[in-house]
Amino acid sequence: MSRRNGSHKNRLMTSKPDDIALSTAVEDKFLNLCTTYFNMKGVQLFIPPSLTSDMFNWRKMAIRHKNGDFRHAEIELRSLKTVAEWTLAVNSKLRNQESPNVDWRE
Repeated sequence: MSRRNGSHKNRLMTSKPDDIALSTAVEDKFLNLCTTYFNMKGVQLFIPPSLTSDMFNWRKMAIRHKNGDFRHAEIELRSLKTVAEWTLAVNSKLRNQESPNVDWRE
């Protein structure tokens, strides 16, 4: 854990409405991807071990948001974006489409 000026990455900050909407949309898209993948391939979607930490961080934030606590840590937001990019890439590959580049505006 890196400390700079008394702050750290696990500090919870208020989520912007766009962050909350992104978290909800990614959850919907991820669950839809799992169902579509199973229906098309006949097997469950394999989540790579390298994504485990990001999935865990993203789910913590999503559960917090579902419980009405609209805050997130910096690392959770980065994990959300990583999961969003992975979901988009896998969905595009599944449909034989080129994966678009995501431009995150800060």
